[in-house]
Amino acid sequence: MAQLRIRDLYELLRLAPRRRDLEEDGIRLVYDGAALAMSTADAPSTVIARTGTCGFTTGPWELTAYRASITSTEVWLRILITEHGDDLIDVSPFWARRPAEVTFTAGGHTAAFPVIACPSAPVDRRP
Repeated sequence: MAQLRIRDLYELLRLAPRRRDLEEDGIRLVYDGAALAMSTADAPSTVIARTGTCGFTTGPWELTAYRASITSTEVWLRILITEHGDDLIDVSPFWARRPAEVTFTAGGHTAAFPVIACPSAPVDRRP
């Protein structure tokens, strides 16, 4: 799980390319234990944006989310940011059931979306 400020996650996600600008659907989120980086499925080694994390930390993980999921999360964060912009949000892959999904949790609310890929999930839980 990566914990970061709601405002920082919003600023990161709003830099994601539009779906029509991608050859292949997919926004990669990679957490290394200290920062959350974003790239695309088209160019996984090219980091578009990166933000530091704070609060509770866990081991590293990576996932590729659908672009539509990123858009939905941006809309939700835009609502949260006015009152809770400096509060923390948890971002993590969740693989208690199959397939794995990405979850965003803040203020007692959780948004969960299926993922395209999650190499850090156990083999039997990967999409």
